[in-house]
Amino acid sequence: MLSKLEQITEACAKLDKRGIGLQEKRCLRKRHLHSSCRRCAAVCPHGAITCAEGVVLLAEKCTGCGACTAVCPSGALDVKLPSNKELRSLVALHVQNSGAVAFACEAYFKAHPAERRRAIAVQCIARCDESILVDAVLQGATHVSLLNVACADCMQNKLCGLVQTMADTANRLLACWKYASVIALTEKIPEKIKPLPVSEGEATGMSRRAFLTVFKRKSASLITQVLPEVIAGTADRRTESSKIPQNPMAETKYVPDKWRLLVDSLKQLQNMAGPTEFPNSLWGAISIAGSCNGCGACADACPTAALVIWKQDSLWSISVDTSRCTQCGLCQDICCCDSINITPTVALDAMLSQTPQVLIEKRQEEVDKLFEPLEQRMARLLGCVVKN
Repeated sequence: MLSKLEQITEACAKLDKRGIGLQEKRCLRKRHLHSSCRRCAAVCPHGAITCAEGVVLLAEKCTGCGACTAVCPSGALDVKLPSNKELRSLVALHVQNSGAVAFACEAYFKAHPAERRRAIAVQCIARCDESILVDAVLQGATHVSLLNVACADCMQNKLCGLVQTMADTANRLLACWKYASVIALTEKIPEKIKPLPVSEGEATGMSRRAFLTVFKRKSASLITQVLPEVIAGTADRRTESSKIPQNPMAETKYVPDKWRLLVDSLKQLQNMAGPTEFPNSLWGAISIAGSCNGCGACADACPTAALVIWKQDSLWSISVDTSRCTQCGLCQDICCCDSINITPTVALDAMLSQTPQVLIEKRQEEVDKLFEPLEQRMARLLGCVVKN
């Protein structure tokens, strides 16, 4: 009977269709229509994501591979099965058991069921972004393997380029602190990785208490997530709490977990080796030209608060904290003066210091002169004098 309980538990897990969580208000397209970001839609191998005024996740097409979460620069998408916290716990167990860790997809385990206890199961290895890989090394892994042997016959095989890029970036980051390149795509699990020991409960089958615990958790997920959507008649929309239009740029600033965890991990490292100039697709170096009119739209729109306007006495300035810049490009997209430029090479030591850097500074009267009053603008355009 207990084996049947395991089957029921698996069925409950499948009821939660969303391996990917969506917080639409964080989407750059939702924050500003001038955003050029289409990264999630471009990387999705199944066409499960569309971008218009915001991002739409089609649950019936989504496989939960996690590629979209690896490239999303605003944290609008996140993986729930497994979460980052669950992955870190599994990594710790494997490092303690073998000193190394391997990640493999469900397709691999279907072909090699006996290997399930030797690697960490993810829906797709594209789930394993740079923050996960670097953290595994910091936890003591002497080798991190990403099993790509099942990719050749997989519809998601176009993600191999993304996985290789993330592995290379993680290796280059660690090399800046004199770590050897230990992260690699492989076709088999290294022999040194031993299976995790089987606990007493697993050896005899799932206990009733364990089953009820899992069932309770999954039932709560089903009731709170799926049932309201069934009542609403769709699985892809959220009921709005208010019909009053909200300003998307008024949403709370937020640094995505990938960037936050990665910066926290790198700050734990000591003895950085040169050079510190690091070309990458994670953080961006922002510069602002003198043509900036001081409107502040870039800082208002920045979803991570990387850009901040400072006003003190008669001085006005814009500063940047590079550690919070996810290279989303929104500031560049919306700048009406084309004054902003983003380059993909950052100074790691300056970035990790998390000290804001002043990009441009002007006196307030200079900024005021750049904003022509409406009546003067109309008079100039119409060639007439406006009288009060």
